[in-house]
This record gives sequence, C-alpha cells and structure tokens, in this order.
Amino acid sequence: MARRRKFTDPTDIEICEVHRQFVEVMETVRLGTISSETKTHYLLVMRSLTEKLATPSKPLSEIVGEIMAEAAPMIFQAMQR
Repeated sequence: MARRRKFTDPTDIEICEVHRQFVEVMETVRLGTISSETKTHYLLVMRSLTEKLATPSKPLSEIVGEIMAEAAPMIFQAMQR
C-alpha cells in the first residue's frame, strides 16, 4: 500500500524524503560501523533533539542552540580521533 502524503508543499515533501533517506542510510550503512561509545552519545543527542522538537511552543532557533551546546563536546571529541 502506498504511503499517503501528508503535505503538499514541495519543500515539506522534500524534507520528509530526506528524513527517510537519513534513516535508511543510518540503518543500512552507518550503525554497523559506529563504536558503542559513539552510539551512546549519538542516542543521547537524538533523544534530546526529538524531545525538544516535540514541544510545539519551542522555537526551532532555540532548539538548534540547545542541541549545538549539548552536542559540541561530543563533536569536538570525535574530531580529535
């Protein structure tokens, strides 16, 4: 059964498609190559981002700032490896 599109705006549709591609790549290509420690950090960031996005009253700019602050130490650590 074909998935019914929820959006009509071309940009919204493209965002949904990119999200689907992201999940596909993570599941089929990347997860098997990531260390347990990195997976733990990634999961924390993704869980936090998802929780923040689920709060409709929180502006996206505020969410991005908070996620950058939370993820920055992990990003810098990964860059040093």
